[in-house]
Formats: sequence, structure tokens, C-alpha cells
Amino acid sequence: MTDDSNPPKNASDMTEKELKSHVNSLRQQVDRLNKDIRKSIEEIKLHRGSIDELRNKRDELNAKVKEYATKASACRKARDAINQKIADLKKPRSGVQVQISQQRSRLDQLKAKRDKLNSIAKMQTSSLEKAYANELYVFIQADIPLNHEIDSMERLKQLGERLVVSREADAVHSELIPIYKEIREMRKTGDNAHQEIQILADESQTHHEELLSTYKNLDAIRKEANLYHTQLKEKYRIVKPLSKSIDANKVTVERLRDDLSLHIDAMKGMPKERSSAGIDTDQHEIALEKFKSTGRMSLKELQVLMEHDDIKFD
Repeated sequence: MTDDSNPPKNASDMTEKELKSHVNSLRQQVDRLNKDIRKSIEEIKLHRGSIDELRNKRDELNAKVKEYATKASACRKARDAINQKIADLKKPRSGVQVQISQQRSRLDQLKAKRDKLNSIAKMQTSSLEKAYANELYVFIQADIPLNHEIDSMERLKQLGERLVVSREADAVHSELIPIYKEIREMRKTGDNAHQEIQILADESQTHHEELLSTYKNLDAIRKEANLYHTQLKEKYRIVKPLSKSIDANKVTVERLRDDLSLHIDAMKGMPKERSSAGIDTDQHEIALEKFKSTGRMSLKELQVLMEHDDIKFD
């Protein structure tokens, strides 16, 4: 089976014409790649300024986000600590309210009993005592008919019963007084706790409003920082392939320069049947070509370039 492919020739297998053509082709490739590298570098430079500006703005805003986050954390801790105090105060206040409710229930029962007794007595104890004493005086001292005496005795009996009930009502009323005092003291304790809770609640609300305001500012700044970050990522998306192409082109240029140097050396080593002037011209062209393309030279090539004033040392 015949292989029709044409693999590249080695430099030693090329004619002088082929070598010169290949050297020229390699030089054009190097020039084109160097031009692409310079173009990519210039484009990167155009983006670099905006990249630095975007990064600085983003980092500055992110620093503010951290400041606001720290402030929000302090506000939240202060608010939660106050809310805990409020919760601690509400427990005993609720206990006091339960006790007041219980005492109010007992108070209502005693008042109902007292009022019922007073409705039977119909008069205050002092008035009943005075009426009973007057009636008793009449019954004992006055000279009255029998039927009047009987009526007096009946009145004494009724007044005595009412007096007993009135005194019982007074006893019940005396039980009400300490309960009233106890309820008043408990209400005072509850009111004090309520006032303290209200003060703390106002303070908690202040911290809560400050927390909401801080979160609002934090979110706005974070959104702005994210916007700059998105723009920065877009810049990197553009610059990254440019940087990769520069690195790849530099590797290719280095390889081409090595290849170019190899073929120029092959041109130098070719036998020439020319005059010494022609040989000198070829050496000069080859040395100049090698220096422009690869930046390298031997001592002999340096001497040739200096003789033709291509390189000067002042």
C-alpha cells in the first residue's frame, strides 16, 4: 500500500530555495503571532482599568455589607435580650393577675353575702342598736296596754334578729377590707411590672426598627456589590480567553523561533559555490534574518552584523 501523505522535510533534506521559503514562512507566522499577542495585550490593558475599578467598588461595598451585618447582629442581640427580660417579667405579672382574679372571685362572693345580709337587716348596725334599745326601754319601763306590750315584744324580736344579721354583715364586711388592700397591692405590683414591660417594649421596638433599617440598607448594598461582581465576571470572561491565547501564542512563537533558528543554521551550513563577496552577503542576510526572527546569534554572526552596522555599541 502506497502512502500518499507528504510529511514535512527535515532541514537537512531541503534545498537552499526551500530553506529560504520555509524561513520566510516561519518568520511571517512569528510576525503574525506577535501581532496577535500585542493586540490581545492591548485589549487586556483596555479592560484592566475597568476590572480594577469594578473590583475596588465591589470590595468596598462588600466591606460595608460586613459593617451592616455586624450592626444588624448587635441590634438583633440587643432586641432579643430585651424581649427575654419582657418574657421574664410577664411570668410573675401573669401570676399576679391570676391571684387578683382569685381574690376578686372571693371578694365578689363575700360582697354578695354581705349585701344579702344587709338586705335582711335593712339598717345599719348602729341604727338597729339604737332602735332596739329604745324599744327595749319602752317594753321594760313604759306603762302600756297589754296589746301594745305584745306588739313591742314582737318588734324587739324582729329588731334583735335584724341586729344579729346586721352584725353578721359587718363581720363579712370586715373580711372584705384586707382583701381589698391585698388586691390593691397586687394591682400596684402588676402595674409596676406593666410599666417596666412597656418601657422595655419601646426599647425593643427601637432596636427592631433599627434592625429592619439596617437589613434594608444591607440588602441594597449587597445588590449593588453583586451587580459590580457580575460586571467583573463578565470582564474576566472576556479577558481569560485572551490571556490563554497569549500564553498559547507565546509557546507557539518559541517553538517557531527554535524551528527558525534550526533552518537558518541549515542555510549557513549549505556549500556555496560563489564568490567571497556573495558568501559574505549570504552570511549577512542569514545572520540578520536570524537576529530579527529569533533574537539570537553566534559570535561570528555578531561580528558580521557589527561589520554591516546592524548592531552598534556606543
